[in-house]
Amino acid sequence: MRRGSSVVRGSLRLRMLSSATLVLVVFLGLVGGVVDNAFRQSAEQAVSERLQLHSYALIAASVEDNKGGAVDLYLPAELQEPGFNAMGSGLFGLVFTPNGNEVWRSGSALDLDLGERAKGVLLAQDTAGVVTFSELPAAAGRGPLFYLTYPVIWESALGDARFVYVVLQDFTPYRNEVTTFRESLWGWLIAAVVVLVLLQAAIMHWGLLPIAGLEHDLKAIEEGRQEYLVGQYPTEINGVTHSLNLLLSEERAQRERYRTTLADLAHSLKTPLAILKAEAEKPEQTVEQVSAAMDQQVTRMTDIVSYQLERAVSTSSKLFRNSTPIRPVVNKLVAAIEKVYKDKNIEFLKEVSPVDFPGDERDLMELLGNLLDNASKYGLGKVRLAAVVVEGRVQLAVEDNGPGIPESDRDLVLERGLRLDSREAGQGIGLAIVAEIVDRYHGRIVITNSTLGGARVIVSFPLA
Repeated sequence: MRRGSSVVRGSLRLRMLSSATLVLVVFLGLVGGVVDNAFRQSAEQAVSERLQLHSYALIAASVEDNKGGAVDLYLPAELQEPGFNAMGSGLFGLVFTPNGNEVWRSGSALDLDLGERAKGVLLAQDTAGVVTFSELPAAAGRGPLFYLTYPVIWESALGDARFVYVVLQDFTPYRNEVTTFRESLWGWLIAAVVVLVLLQAAIMHWGLLPIAGLEHDLKAIEEGRQEYLVGQYPTEINGVTHSLNLLLSEERAQRERYRTTLADLAHSLKTPLAILKAEAEKPEQTVEQVSAAMDQQVTRMTDIVSYQLERAVSTSSKLFRNSTPIRPVVNKLVAAIEKVYKDKNIEFLKEVSPVDFPGDERDLMELLGNLLDNASKYGLGKVRLAAVVVEGRVQLAVEDNGPGIPESDRDLVLERGLRLDSREAGQGIGLAIVAEIVDRYHGRIVITNSTLGGARVIVSFPLA
């Protein structure tokens, strides 16, 4: 892991710029090498063609001289090409016989000493009509020379004779030309690398601006100045920002679930604690009866704690996995509520059909427990509970004969922490818990007036 993590350290901009610079240097280096080589070959080809033209000029200027009874050649002292006439011009012309005898040399070659080794190189190929162009190494105090040899067969009345025309040129002009071009080429290429790197740096800075914006938004979220990433980002990082927003939303939802669960847990534990208090205050209770009641309520509280903790860590409800018979739960809850509100002598009217709740028993107990607790708390001694199936939905209705809930306040009482009657003890979250459970099961909740005179809360759920 350390090796992998070390790879991604450092500046993204620096890594990209370094990579781009390396690619540019390698690419332009290759381009420079190719262009340099192409220019050098082109310059050598130009020298070869020029020397071949000079050889043609020498052949054209040659005159047959047979005074000695053998075929011989004569060339004028002054040739049309000035370079052959002036010493130091760097252009030399010579004519040899195949066996190495010199027939003629230009005025510019009067001080040229080739030596036997160089002469052997020049006369190595004597096939008539085959032109040889190459480089002659430095010799006799001179630098390297380009040479072109052109063997010919001279047809004469005295018979055919073989001659080798040799044209040489000083290497210096070619070298200067190549050096000048090379300096210019690499100067421009280096300048191009610098300009392109600067341009690439500017492009990277502009291209990475959204990353800087993302960093700014994340800093604002960290400091609490905003809740989500709200900037306009390019398509390439929209997926990242969307995922981050989902993560932030889920994290806030999780924290809210923890807060809600703590409030719900405290609210849910009130009923079993009240039952324990009521049982303990009964003077006629035996130790065994009190112990049994305590065991029952402690078990109930353990179930409540487990249920609320499961809700806190769960991101989605496991809905409709099972169904719960409603009647046994109603009987259990009514028995518990009667103990809590024993001083009010509440009359419970149960109209429960043999139907099932399409969900978890603990959710049903939480839902009905809060509805029955509210009806018992605010009612005037009479509570009715009905459970029926209506148009393919399980409908639960709890009503009382209390003061009721004004129509203008019916939406407000479903909000967490809001209580219309501050004289009654409580946190004002009972109906809010009911609303949350109904929402998780995709149900409906309606508050109307009861025929008993108080409020009637109706919740319904689609059949499993």
